[in-house]
Amino acid sequence: MQMEQSFLTTFAYAKINLALAIPGILEDGYHELQSVMQSIALHDIVRVRRRGEKVVCRCGALSGSGNLAYKAAVLFQEQCGLSDGIEIEIEKNIPVQAGLAGGSTDAAATLRLLNQLYEEPLDREVLLALATRCGADVAFCLQGGTMWATGRGEQLELLPTAPKLDLVLIKPFAGVNTREAYRRFDEVGQCGHLTRTDWENALTQRSTQRIADLLYNDLESASIQMVPQILKFKQLLLEAKCYGALMSGSGSCVFGIAQGGQHAIEVAGQLRKKGFKNVWVTTTVAEVRG
Repeated sequence: MQMEQSFLTTFAYAKINLALAIPGILEDGYHELQSVMQSIALHDIVRVRRRGEKVVCRCGALSGSGNLAYKAAVLFQEQCGLSDGIEIEIEKNIPVQAGLAGGSTDAAATLRLLNQLYEEPLDREVLLALATRCGADVAFCLQGGTMWATGRGEQLELLPTAPKLDLVLIKPFAGVNTREAYRRFDEVGQCGHLTRTDWENALTQRSTQRIADLLYNDLESASIQMVPQILKFKQLLLEAKCYGALMSGSGSCVFGIAQGGQHAIEVAGQLRKKGFKNVWVTTTVAEVRG
């Protein structure tokens, strides 16, 4: 009787955008992006093993072929010429439609685990190319840390590693559909621009206040139109003496940079006392390792 293979397991870390600008439209019609992307400690748990004859992805209500982790597994199989059954289990902690790359990071973790399971058949460049085919955020989540993203978000370059930032995250009950956020931006938004050297200097100096002063997101006004509570949550975080607050990605999650770990716990407690349930305390993390 064949023994059942055990799972390989890893954390799949969420991300925030410390800054996100849309300078214009690319020739292919996609929005041009500039972004400072940052991994945070809030994570899902992803497990992968060989089993059966097809790809199976279990993730509660997000199970099945629509999950990006499923797509990642199929792309990996095609690239390696495999026909094995693959079982993926995902324990969700990262909220969806939040701007935290919850689906993308699960896909990235699946690629890392499959490459480990099959004894590293793909080198870093091929794995990154597969990740980009899954989605722009997947390529970032495969590497993590602090990165400068351009193009559609898939062109990634290392930035100086951010200092440890203590964060409070709060998400409205309503999420934001990314495609709808960009459509609204086209109607009401104004194109912005980030200066990379400003970010390099702030990160090199490891100045929390300078980082907070540079927080920026061109999509905020569009997403606030759809979910006005985003603005309210920003104001609550600033009133609680966070260094700065910003909506991450297309939203609807908002993060505040606290004055330290104890301050983050206190701010989160105040928000929960006001009746808000979707509140997390977390920190930034450095480069993701498989």
